[in-house]
Amino acid sequence: MTPMKKRVIHFTPAIIIIAFLIIGPLFIGTALVSLLTKILIFALMAMSLDIAFGYTGLWSFGHAALFGVAAYTNGILIKHYSITSFWLAAPAGILMAIVASAIFGLIALRVSGIYFLLITFALGQLIYSIAIKWIKMTGGSDGLGGIPYPDLGFSLSPISFYYFTLVILSIGALVLYLVVKSPFGYGLQGIRENEIRMRTLGYNIWLHKYIAFLTSGLFGGVAGILYIHFNGVITPGSVGMGASGLAIIMIIIGGSGTLWGAMIGSGTLFILEYFISMVTPERWPAILGACFVATVSFARGGILLKLINLWNKWNHDGRTEG
Repeated sequence: MTPMKKRVIHFTPAIIIIAFLIIGPLFIGTALVSLLTKILIFALMAMSLDIAFGYTGLWSFGHAALFGVAAYTNGILIKHYSITSFWLAAPAGILMAIVASAIFGLIALRVSGIYFLLITFALGQLIYSIAIKWIKMTGGSDGLGGIPYPDLGFSLSPISFYYFTLVILSIGALVLYLVVKSPFGYGLQGIRENEIRMRTLGYNIWLHKYIAFLTSGLFGGVAGILYIHFNGVITPGSVGMGASGLAIIMIIIGGSGTLWGAMIGSGTLFILEYFISMVTPERWPAILGACFVATVSFARGGILLKLINLWNKWNHDGRTEG
């Protein structure tokens, strides 16, 4: 078998998934297009967290707050200040997410381990409290609603917004991939594995962690912008502990420190939720817990790594038999 043919076979699952994401929405209903859009948005959110969580070892429990800061900023500008242009409101929201992540990082990176998790949790709950209490701007517990699809100079439909989201996700995924495959990205993985050795080798550990945290916040903010335009409303529940925990579960189920595993985790959770909720919605949390336990027990590297191993084994066995 030629090397080119081997590569094509190796990447066949990825090619099929990409082809479906591009062509599939043209032949499915609006409900499933919305489901795919939601999967893509939260895939970007989980991928952004994976930079800090999976690649750097920063157990952040306040990532949804950065996601929410961008979403709320964008929504407030549209709702209260009539700044309807996406090219003005969205950058402002992303900038605020970067500012928030910069402040979070300066505070939380003074400690590590479980203390880092607790501080990011506390900072995240602070943003959650602001979203609840600042009723005039955020709408309080009712949320900030009435946000339309983005104004790009032309109107968007559900399917065109899906493709817009797909383009943004593709750009974000490419940038994050280049980051993790750069010397900086390998430095992050070294810090995750052995921080003391990396410090001995002369790496600026704090600066690496801080940049990783800022990068995570930036792309989390992009996901937040997409979410508020998709959902039409942002509520405090989308920025609280539960939302941050859900992003972490996506990463663990899909595969921590793999980047693409975050996409698998997002797809797995929302597809399961969609179909299970049609049958027994009240039992979805229990099924989610069972899914998490099963992944940790039988696919410790995540679903992505398990699927890759099975595909490679199947290809090897097939070639051997042939």
